[in-house]
Order: sequence, then structure tokens, then C-alpha cells
Amino acid sequence: MENTFDTIIGLNVVLKGNLHNKGSIQVNGTIEGEVKSDENINVGETAQIKGPVSAKSIEVSGEIRGLIEASEKLEINPTGRIYGDINAKSLVIKQGATFVGKSIMPSSEMPKVEEKPPVEKENKEKVEDKLGFFSKR
Repeated sequence: MENTFDTIIGLNVVLKGNLHNKGSIQVNGTIEGEVKSDENINVGETAQIKGPVSAKSIEVSGEIRGLIEASEKLEINPTGRIYGDINAKSLVIKQGATFVGKSIMPSSEMPKVEEKPPVEKENKEKVEDKLGFFSKR
């Protein structure tokens, strides 16, 4: 991930509200609200976010509690902690990281699930008769 950020939330900053930026965001402090970028978000080791987070690419070394959507890549570093569901095209979870939630990785190549045709009653009875389920005694 690139090291230049348009917006930096410092270690001692507490932000209550939504943060939307077209450029990259570095979070080192605390945010209670939505964090959204058209580019990248880096969640530093001291960062705590309570709310949804969305960007093209997200790197997590701190804590996020909420839904995370990464249109390209989400990377959870060893000190990273995520409590919430993830929707990401690419997901990297490094050893030592914490992730509690569900992960969805959408793909344009999703396989089709083929449904089996229902077993007709007549065929079912014939099979059960052959197996002796309805044997008359």
C-alpha cells in the first residue's frame, strides 16, 4: 500500500461522525462512524474504528468493529483485530490476526448451483418398495 495519505487521523484524535475522502486515509486515533475512501485506508496499530469501513484497499493493524468492504484488497496484519463481516475481492489474514465475523469474496466466476429435480411420488414408492420399506406382511 502506498505511504502517502491525504488525511491523517492522529493518535490523540477522537472523531465522532462520518469521514469520507476521495484520497487515502491513515487512521491512528479513534473514529465512531463511517470511514470511506475512494482509494486506500490504513488502520494503524493504535487505531480503533466503530462503524463501517469501505475503500479500494484496506490494511488493518488496529481494531475495526463493523462491516468492511474492500473493492480490491483487505489485509489484516498480526496486530489487526476485526469484529464484523467482510466483503472483499482479495483477503489476506496474517498469522496472529483476529477476525470474528463472516467473509464474502465476490467473483464474476461464481459457480452455478444446479438443483436436482424433485423425486416423483410414483418413483419414490417404487424405490421404497424395492428396499422393503412398505413390504406387506
